[in-house]
Amino acid sequence: MLIYNNLMKLLSKLLVKNNHLVGFKKNLEDRKYKLIYRISVKKSSDFHSKLETYEKVNSDMSLHEMADKLGYLLSLGELPNISTQEYHKGHLKSTMHIAVVFCKPLIGEMITIEFGRRVSILLSQIKKDKLRPDVIAFVGGNDNKNRISGAKAGYIYFRRLSTEANLELSGFEFIIEQEITSFKDNLSNLILTLEKKYGKEGISKCHFTLISSDYHLIRIAEIFKLSRRQSILFPLIKISSTWTYLFATYPFCVSPDPTLAFLGRIRVLANDLAIVLVNLNGLIKFNDLIARENFSRLCETNQKLQKMLRIMPGNDNDLQITDGSIQLTVGQWEVLEHGLCAIHEVQRILTPLMNGESIERRKIIYARDLFMEVVKNIRFIIDPDRPVTSGEWVFSLEQAKSNNCSNSIPIC
Repeated sequence: MLIYNNLMKLLSKLLVKNNHLVGFKKNLEDRKYKLIYRISVKKSSDFHSKLETYEKVNSDMSLHEMADKLGYLLSLGELPNISTQEYHKGHLKSTMHIAVVFCKPLIGEMITIEFGRRVSILLSQIKKDKLRPDVIAFVGGNDNKNRISGAKAGYIYFRRLSTEANLELSGFEFIIEQEITSFKDNLSNLILTLEKKYGKEGISKCHFTLISSDYHLIRIAEIFKLSRRQSILFPLIKISSTWTYLFATYPFCVSPDPTLAFLGRIRVLANDLAIVLVNLNGLIKFNDLIARENFSRLCETNQKLQKMLRIMPGNDNDLQITDGSIQLTVGQWEVLEHGLCAIHEVQRILTPLMNGESIERRKIIYARDLFMEVVKNIRFIIDPDRPVTSGEWVFSLEQAKSNNCSNSIPIC
């Protein structure tokens, strides 16, 4: 215990001396610990093929995770098993391989363009023999506004595309998890279902392939780095599972329609705000620290939103507009303008924390609630996703017949 206390004091001095995360990492790298503190997510080439508005994903561990692993070292215990990280070859050593499609709620009882791409990429990978799961699970997508859940609709859509593609499905088991809207609870229920059927030993070394839109999976990975307790991947950690990500490209950011391209990029920026919101919620619930990288993300997103709202044709504008016409509804403009003011207020409230000062709890809760309202409004009012038209249905079925089913629904 004396040795542990002395080591903890030493760690505290190091943290004070290396106040910034970059300096802390460099100190570790100089001691040749670099390989220990890297996660395998950087190996995925999919991160380098994201749409142009996305920031490059930083694969280094956050300060929270780095301190967590140092805690294991200082307590003379073992490092957390690598199976709690993304593991690209996990399916080779797993007892069971499960593909999980994160479903979106339907719009007007119909599959949407973004949701359809998530299903199509699954079919494409199976058809090309790049993915061969034992179980295919469709989870979530239930908002109580439709008579059928997104999970059930996704399953039906997948089977229809598979029929057109002449894909034999007899070797797969299907699970529809639709009872609740929380993906974290969906995964917990899925694990319980698998455990009842195969026993704890059967799922002791499961590997999951998580399928969703690229921006959604990036958010999942970032939140896992910053706060595992709040991550939807936490149920997978409990059973020592491994996982990989299968990205479906989000189409709207590169739409030839300037309005759709604008709304799509705002939707992606809201994804960054959601990562900050989770960290802020962790501060209130678990007394987590606000990561400096997250505060920088908040400031940068605020600047990008300001720039996008000052749409003027010119070389310095990230949003390339062909005819200068972006048509938004009054409600959409109100959401964006209110969101900018609210984000600026949240940034003002949190700034003292970055300077080592304390903030009253009631102010932090106020900032969290204000921020939560902004993210919710952007998600539901700005989202350009829409139902698939009858013509697009026909096109997707024709594409399924060919070998080109990864993007079976065209960009709008």
